[in-house]
Amino acid sequence: MILIFVALRAESHPISARFSVSRALLDLNLNGYQGRITGVPVALVTTGMGMRRARVSSGRAMDSLPGIDLVLTCGVAGGLRNDLTVGQVVLSDRLLTCREDDFQPEHVIDPPTEWLNRFVTALDASRTSYAMGPMMTSRRPLITGADKQRAFMLSGGAISVDMESAVIALEAQRRGLPFACMRTILDTAREDVVGARLMDQDGRVRPLAAAKALVTTPKVIFGVAHLVRNLRLATRSLASALEAVLPHL
Repeated sequence: MILIFVALRAESHPISARFSVSRALLDLNLNGYQGRITGVPVALVTTGMGMRRARVSSGRAMDSLPGIDLVLTCGVAGGLRNDLTVGQVVLSDRLLTCREDDFQPEHVIDPPTEWLNRFVTALDASRTSYAMGPMMTSRRPLITGADKQRAFMLSGGAISVDMESAVIALEAQRRGLPFACMRTILDTAREDVVGARLMDQDGRVRPLAAAKALVTTPKVIFGVAHLVRNLRLATRSLASALEAVLPHL
């Protein structure tokens, strides 16, 4: 069975829509489903945003679910390399945690070579366009293009950033479980994520914050609309990539 982790409900919905058979994991106190995608047994768990939530939820899932063959961290990511576009698939050949003040790498986690090679073969076989490189896990959202450019340079060339993958990989590594990370780009390296501060931990717009922004800084609302469109595109791209790749693994 492949155990798939995403942070947000908005990321899980396009994936769970592709389940042929599913059951909720409420009895295990997990926010997710277990079933099959293109005949492949999978469990899909939503952790919530950020390192702490990811560590707790992923650890509980790995301890509770039997027969895990692979831990796969998925979801959307911010682009750090200039050539990455919204919706593009990115595959990690290295996961980093970095210091918050200067983006210098603290921990470096290498996915097992066997599974990395399997993903490369599967992506190529399914003719899915992708970029491969290091991915950074940050303690805070990188909202400005300037921050993302600094992170790319100072981290040693991380191509994308999220807030969960590295800690989930560490939890898998502690249990002797193989892991991989495949995400899609939500925002590009040069753009400011204008509407990010109006989103909650589940990726939904906070009504009161949006109403206040509408009065004080109306342009932010256009940023929210842009972010929601990107989120829809990126999550659909991720679900399609999973559906294409899983049978080849």
